Amino acid sequence: MLRIKTEQRKVILKRKIGIFAFILVISLTGLVPAFSMAWTGFADSGFVQLFSLAFSDTKIVMTYWQNFIFSLLESLPITGLMIAGISLLALLGSLKFLYKNINDDEILRPSLRSGLRMTT
Repeated sequence: MLRIKTEQRKVILKRKIGIFAFILVISLTGLVPAFSMAWTGFADSGFVQLFSLAFSDTKIVMTYWQNFIFSLLESLPITGLMIAGISLLALLGSLKFLYKNINDDEILRPSLRSGLRMTT
């Protein structure tokens, strides 16, 4: 009975590892276009130029800091950042799951007693 439950857990775990490996590959392939989209959004919206204003004209920015903050928020490329963030979270989540479950000695690896039988 214990062997049946162990085999069932092994099959379920192998399926989960396959699913999360697939998610890992998809998120890796989606990460490059997502960051490219975010970078293009930063360049197109003028966020970088507006942000650099904080370092070049600090006195003016401090005088009108509320308007400056609102202008920064309006020019922030939310869509690109959200897509990149979701892709990155999927990548990290699948890596975490795979790391935890591949190192599971009890289920995936055969026990040392059965694997190290001496043959003469």
